[in-house]
Amino acid sequence: MSTGLFGEYNHNIDAKGRLSVPAKFRDELGSKVVVACGLSDDCLRLFSFEEFDRNAELLKSQLDMSDPEERNIYRYYTAKADKCEFDAQGRIIVSPKMRKFAGINKEVVVIGQGNMAEIWDKEKYEAIFNEEDFNSEKMAAKIKEKKVNF
Repeated sequence: MSTGLFGEYNHNIDAKGRLSVPAKFRDELGSKVVVACGLSDDCLRLFSFEEFDRNAELLKSQLDMSDPEERNIYRYYTAKADKCEFDAQGRIIVSPKMRKFAGINKEVVVIGQGNMAEIWDKEKYEAIFNEEDFNSEKMAAKIKEKKVNF
């Protein structure tokens, strides 16, 4: 369902934890979404309910559920997620535990990642792209190294 989430949008989270999701994203995501903790970055991930469910099933099928460490990976993925619905203004509630995990206070950047979106604290997101060693030449070299053609 959700394959067209692209772009970068600046938003605020209000005191009640409400975040307005870009209209273009809402159209792709549907009425029920999942907000989940990122597995490797200090951001939140926003999935359609169906996409999150597909990912959870795929993850479970690839893990050895008799291994306690691998069970914990699956537990983390599913436990660190909240199911949300959009209100009439196109907002979702981002829970205090989710905001704490991602270090989100007020200003956020919502970015499209194809089949999901990411919700970043604005300062953290900008720091990634403002580092001296992050530039387009290094990105191009990395893409060439990976033999990606586009």
